[in-house]
Amino acid sequence: MLDIDLVSLVQLIGYPGLVAIILAESGLFFAFFLPGASLLFTAGILAVFGIFNIWVLVPLVIIAAIIGDSVGYWFGAKVGVRFFTRPDSRFFKQKYVDQTRAFFDRYGKPTIVLARFVPIVRTFAPILAGVGAMNYRTFLFYNVLGALLWAGGVTLLGYFLGSAIPDAEKYITPIALGIIALTVVPLFFHWWKKKKIVRVLACPRAVIFDIDDTLTESFKPPKPEMLAKLVSLLDVMPVAIMSAAGFPRVEKEFLPELSKSPNLKNLYIFPNSTAECYVWNGSIWDRVYDNELSEEERARIKNAITESVRETGILNDVFPKGPQMIDRGAQIAFAALGLDASDEAKKTWDVDKTKRDALKKTIAGKIPGFEILIGGRTTIDITKKGINKSHGVGWLSKHLALEPREMLYVGDALYRGGNDSVVIPTGVKTVSTSGPEETLDIIDELLNVCAKD
Repeated sequence: MLDIDLVSLVQLIGYPGLVAIILAESGLFFAFFLPGASLLFTAGILAVFGIFNIWVLVPLVIIAAIIGDSVGYWFGAKVGVRFFTRPDSRFFKQKYVDQTRAFFDRYGKPTIVLARFVPIVRTFAPILAGVGAMNYRTFLFYNVLGALLWAGGVTLLGYFLGSAIPDAEKYITPIALGIIALTVVPLFFHWWKKKKIVRVLACPRAVIFDIDDTLTESFKPPKPEMLAKLVSLLDVMPVAIMSAAGFPRVEKEFLPELSKSPNLKNLYIFPNSTAECYVWNGSIWDRVYDNELSEEERARIKNAITESVRETGILNDVFPKGPQMIDRGAQIAFAALGLDASDEAKKTWDVDKTKRDALKKTIAGKIPGFEILIGGRTTIDITKKGINKSHGVGWLSKHLALEPREMLYVGDALYRGGNDSVVIPTGVKTVSTSGPEETLDIIDELLNVCAKD
């Protein structure tokens, strides 16, 4: 890399080469390794010396970036789901998709702009937006904005620095390497934050976990390692499981192993978005409260969901696998793709939550007075008004005689509108997780911190 003469390279490829590289890196999955940012910067400096016309160069690279992202979007829309189910290869790694999805989970639609400045992610972001069927007008707005800031901005930065620094062309390679290093910083920071930053600074007096995409993959059973960690945690403090899942699922997938703990009295189960609570009374799991929906309420909710799905068109050309409408008595859950949909389909269907946002608003207009929340990757959960995870946090706080700030909540949907975000106003401390793998690290931190107290 250090031996590359960027000045000679950019002069050699000229306008056609620059346009081709920027277009390819912006949306062709096999071109993620191309050094677009450094070439843009170099071209900007060379424009100072008349090698390029800056008034021609800037519009060209901006248009190339816009077209490139659009190509990626339409590629994702047409063949993306099939593509992302393929195993790793020389030019494709599933971890690239995971990195990009993490950006979407954190930043939503603005990911299309922010990804421009992050290697690899900028290549896969438009593809994943296409797979998730982001509204194209919305995508195009962020696409154009990102192209202006990245392609136009980096090129003009080179141009202005080239004008201000004498003999700037002599320093192109070290400056370009600096730009490459800076663009890698976000990825390094993400890795460092995930691996090195201690998320748990003090031992809480109780800890609460979501299930799907926190303790388990969506609608999948927990791994043995997770169950073993939870058993260890029960020896240290009260542990609560709060989930949109029903009690039968928790009973089947968690309790056979967790029941081996001698401290089972420390376990609290809040199924159906905390519409119910179960505690161990020494012989059976006792339901200590129940906010069940009436038959008339459940029928109204189901009708509203059915009508809203039809009106929004969010499932046009979608073929659900397994049940979609889950009636748990105290909660109605709607799994858009069906309970048996593949993990790949769930991860890529609604990456920016646009579809479920539209569905939620439409349902709310039909049945005001109910709690409607986005959960997991494909789900909408509906309970009685005020029955959500904040209700469960409040009940547990009073039952344990603790302040909410003395407890810790771990969940994947702490973003705005997510079914975990409602706990934030209670004052409970929160830690966001990207999935079961990170949750295992968080539990290890809890065990380590609490062992020192």
